[in-house]
Amino acid sequence: MRIATLVTYPLLVGALIALPTRAPAQVRVTARLGPEISLSAYSPAQHGDWRTNYRQWKPVTLYDVNGHYYQHSVRGARAVQVYRRGNEHFLPPQDQAWVGHDKRYNYKHQPTNDDYGRVQPRH
Repeated sequence: MRIATLVTYPLLVGALIALPTRAPAQVRVTARLGPEISLSAYSPAQHGDWRTNYRQWKPVTLYDVNGHYYQHSVRGARAVQVYRRGNEHFLPPQDQAWVGHDKRYNYKHQPTNDDYGRVQPRH
């Protein structure tokens, strides 16, 4: 009986060590969202005059989670339509004439004043 106890104990400890552990919720959410996307403001000097260059920009949807932007959505995230050129993501122009001009753009997800307030303007 003593040998059975000696053999059972290491097997029990090994089984407990091999059990999967749960990560905190924050880690799972972050992994699900992917890397945070850096977002800048539209700048005519950087991106060109929107009237002639906007077709070179690709409208994409990012998701705002507590003031940070990601490519993937999670519960409670807010969709924000921005533009991408290469690896750069930027907010659309704030010019009144721009609104409704780009038919590819989803205007119901256009950025709010909070979004524009989070990014640094480019000159």
